[in-house]
Amino acid sequence: MPNQTRQPEEQPQQGRWMLPFRWRPSLAGVYLGTVWLALTFTPSLVPRPWLLQGILGGLAFALGYGAGAGLLRLWNYLELPLISLRLRRPLYAMLFTVSVLQLGWYLWHSSGWQNDTLRLAGLPPLGETHYVKVIALAAGLAAVLIGLAEALRAGITATSRLSLRIVHRRFASVAGTAAFLTLLVVTVNGTLVSAAISIIDKMQAATDVEDPPGAVPPDLAARSGSPHSLIRWDELGHAGKRFVHEGPRRADIEAFRSRPAVEPIRIYVGLRSADDPAAQAKLALEELKRTDAFSREVLVIATPTGTGWVDNAGIAPLEYMHDGNTAVVGVQYSYLQSPLSLILEPGRSQASAAAVFDVIYGHWRHLPKDKRPRLYLFGLSLGSHGSETSAPLYAYVSEPFQGAVWAGPPFRNALWRGVQRNRTKNSPSWQPAFEDGSMIRVAGNSKTERLPGGNWGPVRIVYVVNPSDAIVFFDETMWRREPEWMKNPRGEGVSSLFQWVPVISFFQVAVDMMSAANVAPGHGHNYAARQYAIAWAAVSAPKSWTEGETERMQVLLHPAK
Repeated sequence: MPNQTRQPEEQPQQGRWMLPFRWRPSLAGVYLGTVWLALTFTPSLVPRPWLLQGILGGLAFALGYGAGAGLLRLWNYLELPLISLRLRRPLYAMLFTVSVLQLGWYLWHSSGWQNDTLRLAGLPPLGETHYVKVIALAAGLAAVLIGLAEALRAGITATSRLSLRIVHRRFASVAGTAAFLTLLVVTVNGTLVSAAISIIDKMQAATDVEDPPGAVPPDLAARSGSPHSLIRWDELGHAGKRFVHEGPRRADIEAFRSRPAVEPIRIYVGLRSADDPAAQAKLALEELKRTDAFSREVLVIATPTGTGWVDNAGIAPLEYMHDGNTAVVGVQYSYLQSPLSLILEPGRSQASAAAVFDVIYGHWRHLPKDKRPRLYLFGLSLGSHGSETSAPLYAYVSEPFQGAVWAGPPFRNALWRGVQRNRTKNSPSWQPAFEDGSMIRVAGNSKTERLPGGNWGPVRIVYVVNPSDAIVFFDETMWRREPEWMKNPRGEGVSSLFQWVPVISFFQVAVDMMSAANVAPGHGHNYAARQYAIAWAAVSAPKSWTEGETERMQVLLHPAK
C-alpha cells in the first residue's frame, strides 16, 4: 500500500459523528462486539434467565468492543499503514451491515436453541418478552462498561500528560499509566471491595436469623434447637433451623417402609452457637453424645454449603433406608452464598470441615469396633469442597471411615479433578471410571440403579454428578481449548447444539454457574432424591432397599407440580 498521510481514527474529522465529550465509537469495536454478542445467544449447559442472558450479552459486547478498539489503537500506535478514507467508509458500512445481519440471524434462531435447552432441563419455553428485556439490559450494561473504560483511558491520559512536563514522553506514558492504575487499585481494594464485603456480610447475617416458613423449635430430643438441646433455636441460623425442621420422623419412616423404625437424629451447630470452628466442633460432639448418636447404625458428618444449607433430599433417603437408625451432624461456617464464600473466604469450608472431622473421628475411633456406628461424610457443592479434604490420610488406612457421598463437586475440588484426569480409558469425563471402582464411583443422572464397578474396598466413595452442571464442569482453560466433556458422546441433558467457541464458551459456562440450580431436580446443580438414594444405597449397603423404593422416594421428596 503506498505511503500516505496518516489520519488515525482518534482524530476528529469533518462530517464524522461527534459526541459533546469528543468521543466517537470505534466501528472496528462495534463490529467485534456485535459478533461476540451474537455468539452469546447460542445454547450452553443450562437455560439462562433474561437477566443473566442480558448481563452476558452486555459483557460480551463490551469486551468485543474493547478488543476491536484496542487492536485499532495498537495499529495506530505502531504507525502501520492505514486504509484510505475513500475505502474506509464503505468498508465500515459493509462491516456494520454484516454485523447487524449476523446478530439478527442468531436472534432468529436463538429461541429454538434456548427452548431445546429448557426442554432438557425440564422447564417451560421462553416467554414473549424475553428478548426485549435481554437486548435492553445488554445495551445498557455495555454502554456503562464502555463508558467506564473510556473514563479510565481518559484518567490514564491525563496522568501521563502531567508526567510529560518533567520526563520523556514514552517514559511519561508508562509512568502515568502505572501511577493511575496503582491509585485505582488501592482505592478499589482499600475502600470499595472492603465496603462491598462488609455490606454483603451484614445483609446475609441479617437474613440468617430469620425463621424458615413454617419452621418452629422441635420438641424432639433427637433434634438440635429443642428444649433438650445444648444449642438454642435462635443460635441455629436460618439453614440450621430448616435442617432440623425438615426430614422424616419415626412415623413417616414406618408409614413409608411398613416396618418398625426409630427417630432419626439431626444435630446442627450454627455460627452463633460457639466462638470459633474448634469450639463449634466440640459442641457438635457434645450434642452427639447427648442424643446417644454413637449407638446408631450410621453416623454422617455433613458439611453444609456456604449459607449453611444441608440438602434434605440428600439426607432423607439415608434416614428412610436405615429405618431412622441414623445420626447426621452439620456445622455452619459462613453466611455467604457458596460462590461468594469460595472467593471472599477461601479455605473456610475446608478448615471447618477438618476441625469437625478431627473431633468427631477422634472420639469415634476409640469406641469398640463392634459397638460404634459406621461413619460417613456428605457434602453438596462447596460442602463437598470442604468435606473432600477433611479426612487425613490415616483416616483412610489405620482406622478407616466407611465412605462418602459428595454431590455437585465444584471444579476446584482436587480429588474430583484427579478422578477426571486419571480416569480409565474410554470412560467419559462427565462420568469417569476410576481404577477398578473399588473405592470411587460416579453416579450420573441416568436411572441406572447399579453403579458400575466390581467389589467395594473398605472405603466407599460416590460422586453424584449431573453432566449439565456448570459448577462441576467449568474449566479455567476453556477460553482457549475445548473441554473433554463437550466431545462426543455427551452426557444426558447436554444439548447437541452447544458448540465450543473460544472465549465465548468460557463466559457462557461461567454465567451458567449462577443459574445452575434453577432447573428441575436431576439437571444442572439441582440433585434429585433418586440420585442420592442410589448413591447412599451403594455406599451404606442397607439390609433391604429396592428400586421401587428409590422411585417412591423421588416422588415423595420431589412431588410433581
